[in-house]
Parts: sequence; structure tokens; C-alpha cells
Amino acid sequence: MTRRSAHDVGETVAALGAEAERVGAAVVAVVDHAAAARKAGLSMPDTQVIIFGNPQAGTPLMQAHPQIAIDLPLRIMVRDDGQPGSLVTWQDAAYVAQRYGLTEDQSAALNAPAKIASVLDGR
Repeated sequence: MTRRSAHDVGETVAALGAEAERVGAAVVAVVDHAAAARKAGLSMPDTQVIIFGNPQAGTPLMQAHPQIAIDLPLRIMVRDDGQPGSLVTWQDAAYVAQRYGLTEDQSAALNAPAKIASVLDGR
């Protein structure tokens, strides 16, 4: 799933991280791919990945479907595509749920990236 943020990568990452924490998720890390590229003497557009999760939601999924641990904690990527603002991308919850055969109740936790990204609607 991809949508445009009206704000640059840094502002968008900050807003998404704050919203994740506001809804009870912990931001585990922010991976700055462009900074890593610069350290290696390479360049790429500003690209950051927010990694966040909530053990109350993720643990039951991993207990029922241990393989889903490869997709948890959840992630949202924010990148500069050369246009105004930035692009915000996350895995479609329905796609992940189908891969693991999750029930509708189980897959609800996978909607967190879309809910968190909705904070950008009011910005």
C-alpha cells in the first residue's frame, strides 16, 4: 500500500512514529537507508523505515503462526521520490493475512500501519 505525504521524509517519519506510540505501539527502530548508503560512499534518495510493534497484538499471532515472526514487528517505509512530499508504503494487511491463513480477528492487528498512516490525512 502506498500513499503520498505532503511532508518531507523527516517530518513524515516523526509524525508516524509519534502516532504509533500514541496508539500503544513501541517504535523499535528507524532505519535510515540513505545515511547507511552515505557511510558506504554511495548515494540514494532519503529513505527511512519505521519498525514498530505491540507485543499484546503480535505475540498471539506468533503463537498461532510462528512463521509470521519474519513479518513482525510491522514496518512503514517513507521515501523521497523526487516529487513534493514523500511516499509512505506498508504491506497490505490482507496480503499478509492470506499468506499465513489468518482469521479476520487475527488479521486486525495487521491494519496498524494503515491506521497509523491515517494521521497524515489531517496534516
